[in-house]
Amino acid sequence: MRIDIEKSALGPASLSEGVGQRSFRFTDDFVGFSGHFPGYPILPAVLQTLIAQLVAEQTVGVPLRFLSLERAKFTQQLRPGAQIDVRVNCQENQGQLHCASELLLASERAARFVLVLSKGMEK
Repeated sequence: MRIDIEKSALGPASLSEGVGQRSFRFTDDFVGFSGHFPGYPILPAVLQTLIAQLVAEQTVGVPLRFLSLERAKFTQQLRPGAQIDVRVNCQENQGQLHCASELLLASERAARFVLVLSKGMEK
């Protein structure tokens, strides 16, 4: 899935001191739309959080492990062909990264949440 998401990026991430931004456009045949929903595809929330995690990994420069999702609010459907702008702001707190994340659709917030992540992929 990560490779398919990377293929949908519109360019490299813009990175600066814990803040990362990147834009994506997912085509109709993107595997993440499979079954969600037939005839009316929308990007599942679990993939929206994965996209933000990938931008967070690029921002901090290391693999990250998902721990939890906080204060999540998904307000717009993300459909094939739409440009989705992802912004993350990661701050370390007691050995964990708290990444305030938002996904924008035409400059309007489509989702926002805080990812709680740890450095490294080990369990």
